[in-house]
Amino acid sequence: MTDVSVITVTHQSKEFIADQILSVAMSALSVSYEQIVVDNASTDGTADLIESGYLSYVRLIRNEKNVGFAVANNQALAYAKGRYVLFLNPDMNLELGALDKLIPWMDAHPEAGIAGCKLLDREGYPHEALQPRRFPPCAVNLAFFLRLQKFFPSLKNRFQYVPFDPEKEQTVDSVRGALMLVRREVIDKLGRAFDPRYFLLFEDLDLCREARRMGYSVLYTPIVSSVDLFHRSFLHHSRLWKHWQMSRSLWAYAAKWYSPMQFILITLAIPLGFLFRAPGWLIRWKDSFCKRA
Repeated sequence: MTDVSVITVTHQSKEFIADQILSVAMSALSVSYEQIVVDNASTDGTADLIESGYLSYVRLIRNEKNVGFAVANNQALAYAKGRYVLFLNPDMNLELGALDKLIPWMDAHPEAGIAGCKLLDREGYPHEALQPRRFPPCAVNLAFFLRLQKFFPSLKNRFQYVPFDPEKEQTVDSVRGALMLVRREVIDKLGRAFDPRYFLLFEDLDLCREARRMGYSVLYTPIVSSVDLFHRSFLHHSRLWKHWQMSRSLWAYAAKWYSPMQFILITLAIPLGFLFRAPGWLIRWKDSFCKRA
């Protein structure tokens, strides 16, 4: 059996997918790997680039429409043969020999159902936005969607690990889906990786919560690192689109993991969040329109 199946979902990823594919190849010099790329209907030539020069490295699946992050990752599992599955975003760059270190480390930690490593920004430094997260309480999400977080700064500590030591191996609630190594038996028990109800966002929190529910640990290790260009694909979408996707995923997460009363509060907060943000979106749209004119 292959040691690890690397699964990557691309959408408008032409500018960085080649570097990612080559970094994966250089990260696995002593362990066996395969990489499966699912392209979610990119229009920038991502799939054509892979097909023209990188099919010796990856298996490419082309989708005619954007089916979302969770569904596309699950789609690739039908072809994955690895003992472990590494879900890796297209804007990541693994360090030399990363998988050669990470796979034996995972073998030595049978309690770990999911693992993540040290993620660095483009300058090579740990960044708060790339660190492991706690499972978000309902109050945190309510404050964010109602734009009240600045009035309750202590809520940040209930979602993020503050302070967080990036050099310390530790058990965490969740690691980022940008780089998530999952034990195959976790996927087999669930019958999938990510819950298909999530189009984008919250699917990594959900999977970590499922693993914890089944009795596995979620571990963070600093033994390897990866540069994360951090949501570069999002640059192709408007703030309204991003907020809509976040709202849809939060609603699904709340329905699954929060109490009925908390779910009702989230359901009420989501449209209010749109109303509170609408003036800002209109101003930005007007400024953008005027610049183009």
